[in-house]
Formats: sequence, C-alpha cells, structure tokens
Amino acid sequence: MNKFYFHHKPKELPEFDEQYHPVQLYDLHKWNSGKHSIIARKARETIRNLGCRIDNDAFDFFTIAMSVTAADSFCDRSRASDNAWARDFELYIPLSNPALWIPVKGKLEKALGYLTGDQWRLNFSEGGIKAPLPKKTRKSMLRRKTFKGLDSVCLFSGGLDSAVGAIDLINYGNASNPLLISHAYKGDASKQNSVEQVLNGKYGRLSFNADPHILNHLSGRTDITMRGRSFNFLAMAIIGSSVVKKVNGINSTKVFIPENGYISLNPPLTSRRIGSLSTRTTHPHFLSMMQEIFDIVGFDVVLENPYQFKTKGEMLKECKDQEALKIAIPNTVSCSNWHRKGIQCGRCVPCAIRRASIFEAGFSKDASYDLQRLSTVLKLDDQKDDILALSSAIIKLKNTTSSHRWVRQSGPLPLDTNSRDGLVKVFERGLREVEKFLKSESVI
Repeated sequence: MNKFYFHHKPKELPEFDEQYHPVQLYDLHKWNSGKHSIIARKARETIRNLGCRIDNDAFDFFTIAMSVTAADSFCDRSRASDNAWARDFELYIPLSNPALWIPVKGKLEKALGYLTGDQWRLNFSEGGIKAPLPKKTRKSMLRRKTFKGLDSVCLFSGGLDSAVGAIDLINYGNASNPLLISHAYKGDASKQNSVEQVLNGKYGRLSFNADPHILNHLSGRTDITMRGRSFNFLAMAIIGSSVVKKVNGINSTKVFIPENGYISLNPPLTSRRIGSLSTRTTHPHFLSMMQEIFDIVGFDVVLENPYQFKTKGEMLKECKDQEALKIAIPNTVSCSNWHRKGIQCGRCVPCAIRRASIFEAGFSKDASYDLQRLSTVLKLDDQKDDILALSSAIIKLKNTTSSHRWVRQSGPLPLDTNSRDGLVKVFERGLREVEKFLKSESVI
C-alpha cells in the first residue's frame, strides 16, 4: 500500500517513512525539499492572475487531481508493485467542501482505476483551502477581458489531433469560441505556441503546470508513464469552464477533447499488450464515467470528442483549414517517446498512426523523426516491437469476422448499437490506414 498525505500546511503533514509519503500542496508556505514532496506550487498564482474568482468546487476537484498526479508521479511502478505495473494507493486529501465529493468517492476510484490500471482509495477531509481570490491588478483585469465572448473549453496539448480540433473550432467561421487549455510539460509549451500561430479567430489560452517535485532523497524514483494525465487535463478544463461561465454569465459549457477514434479506443494490438501498453486516456468509457461524476456534483459541462468516429487520417483530410493545418503539422508532437530525446522516434504506435494519417491525407511535409526510414526498424531488435505488434494486428484484422470482442478488450462499449458499431468500424479503418503506410515503407 502506497499512502500519500496532502496538505497546504507543511506542519499538518507527517514525517516521511516507508508507509507515509507527505506532499505539500500549493505555495502558501515555503517548501522544505528534505521533508516533503510538493506539487502545484505555481497553480494558485496562475489562477489568481485570471482576474476572476473560480468556483470553490472546481478548485476542490483541481486539488483532487493534483493529489492524484503527485501519487502517480512519485510512485515508480517498477519498485512499488509485485508485477511492476499495478500499484495500490491510499490518498488523504483535505478539501474545502468534502461533503460534495464523498458521495462520488467510489465512482472516482473506479474511474481512476480504469484509467491508470491501479487500485485507488481516496479519503476526503475538512481543512482544504478555497479557490484563491483574484488579484486586483491592471494586468489581471486585462487578463479577465481575454475571456469575454468565449463559450466553451478545448484541450490543447500541442499534438496533431488537438491542432486539428483547435483549427476546426476557431478558423474561418468560428464553430465555437473556445478557451484552449494546456498542460505545459517541459517542451510542450513551445509546440503549443507554434500551433497557435495558425489560429485566426476568437479564442483564449490558459496553461497550467502541475510541476511535481519529489523529496530530495527519493530523486530519480519517479514514474514516467503519466497514465493519469487526462484526469489532470479534465481538472484544468473544469477550472477553465468555471472562468468562461463566470466571465460570460453562462450556465453550461462544452469541453472538447479532440482525439481520433482509433487511438481513443486503443485496443491491444497483441494479447501481451492488454495492460501496460493499452492507454485509456480518452476512451469513451472513461469519459462517460467522468461525465456521470460531473453531472452528480453539478459542474454543468458536457464532455465531447468530436472525432470519436473518425480516424486520424480522416481528421486531417476533413480539417476545415487545410493551409493552416499544413503549416501546423511540422510543429506538432504525437510521439510517446518524444521527451526522451526531444525528437519524435518515428517507430512507436502513436508515431506510426501519425505517419499513416499524413500519408493518407496526402501531406508532403511532416516533423522530423529519429528513425526516418521505417524499413530499417526490422533490423533493430530493441526498437521493432511496436511495428511488429502493428503488423500482427493487421494480419489478425484480415482473419477476423468480427472486431467487436477485440475492441471491447480495452473497455466497455456504449449500449447503443449504432455507436458501438461506429466505434468498431473506426478502429478497423484506422488499422487499415496504418497498413497502407507500412506497405508504402516496405515494412509489410
């Protein structure tokens, strides 16, 4: 059992030992890196600079998400579980209004378990801080004005799918006037800023950094899988939604989550990839679980993936502003290994799907890849696993009469027959896109 204790007051935290991991929340007090870990040091300052008082309940959810992110980051899977994957967490989190969250505690635990593959126990108590008061400076007042006229929220990661989503919402006709929500991991901000250069309508930007730092003597013992990232992103979206509603006097907002249907479903390519290699960050089952929780606590948001039934190639081909997309493509990142070298690897599953989509849509210019000629990957024993898995899945698809059972391995599908069939078909089309690309690269 990995027990994490959270508080904004360091004196309320226990001493670290093998059973208790103390984590300071926010920046109200000086951080002692020899005694506690810390997360979200600058987040309160970011919120205060908005010039708008957000809802306390939205801030409580943000506190929950920051706590989950800390535990997810500070607990190395390879050290903390018997199978080097599934971990067992117990979190103690102070909130300003725990009574709102206790009734949905079980649903949150189940959603997090599905998302990360771990066991979660959440304990909420009194004593948490409320949403911070906005600064009364000219700068914060000007910041508030940038949110006027906005009507929705859209996740904006710097990836190719999020670029298409932003372009479709904002450029030429403004289907919506969104507040773009970013999580500025190291290196991501530059990609997001580059994509922003092609946006030419009404929108806003809001960027957060969870900025987790582990105790000094535990340095290096962190986890890099980031399975809880989308939970974190949704909490940031709820903050953004609260801002949009407060500034514009509206009651409900949409939260757009742009992700192609194939990678959203992400069924295991082979039987051995069901657990650790099958992410569920935007799976429709996870989003439906979170929608239910948001409905119960009264957030008045609607989670929507407008590309749930489209492949990545279809997203690119149908993007409403092809010229803007052409400029944006080289500045986006899709790679699961990008942070290791600062360049997309070119051979992981997300890279293969990305390259297949660009091939399908007929774009000639892409970002650089560490492995540019994919045909050479089969000669590299330590780098060919993902391509071999995709090749095996392509063969399996040709030999199966129904993909429904296969797609269900990554999570339950909707009860509605049309929706369920549509999801299965987008998976099949997405895999065929990859097949065409791998053939063009002489890999299969």
